[in-house]
Amino acid sequence: MSSNTTTQKFTSLTIVRAGLFISMSLVLKVMFEIYIPLAGLPALRINFASIPIMLSGIVLGPLAGFCTGAAADLINFMVKPGGPFFPGFTLVSALSGMIPGLIFKYIKKDIKFNLLNTIFISLLSVGFVSVFISEGVMSIDNNWIMYNGEPLSLLYIISFLILVATYLIIPIKLTSISSKNLKINKIVFTVSVTQLITSIILNTYFLSILYGKGVYVFLPARIFTNFFMIPLFSVIIASILNALSKKLSM
Repeated sequence: MSSNTTTQKFTSLTIVRAGLFISMSLVLKVMFEIYIPLAGLPALRINFASIPIMLSGIVLGPLAGFCTGAAADLINFMVKPGGPFFPGFTLVSALSGMIPGLIFKYIKKDIKFNLLNTIFISLLSVGFVSVFISEGVMSIDNNWIMYNGEPLSLLYIISFLILVATYLIIPIKLTSISSKNLKINKIVFTVSVTQLITSIILNTYFLSILYGKGVYVFLPARIFTNFFMIPLFSVIIASILNALSKKLSM
């Protein structure tokens, strides 16, 4: 398997590999997709279809990843449409392949990815809470956090803190067992940036356009699900890349 650090050409082998990633994305979407309604709309879909698309960018390069993501979205829509066709979602899928490819192609130095991941999760946590505060759903009264006028259970607060801590600890703990060419902290950074741009920002904006609802209707749930999906995606992608690197030349 060629590395995306070299100049990428659309050879027949690249096209075949892109087709495999598209097929994987289709299978994961058809068999393992869950819809969660937001404001009565099928606006939150939880699936693993973007994992092969991200892998295509990392393995085949940003241009091939972009084309793979776009093709996967169009084919997935034809096989299993989850609502009206919207070209913005095709762009999002394409970017899901291109962004990881760009990061792995151009960021060579072993920069402080754990620090960047810590900053990212901190901003994500602040953004999540800020959405509720700005909407008047969450406030502080009598030195306690209130949710919809009722005291927020301590269990929810502790669970949220544990979730954030887990997000931070996983890449740091797994970094020590990462191979030289496959750093888990870099993969977490890659997935975080990709999900921030595609899932949290662009998909939320496009959903608000498509359904005529405010961004804040969709944003909190999309941020919250990414607390789970980003670490999970990162571990799966790292495991697959590690398995491939043992058999093929990255």
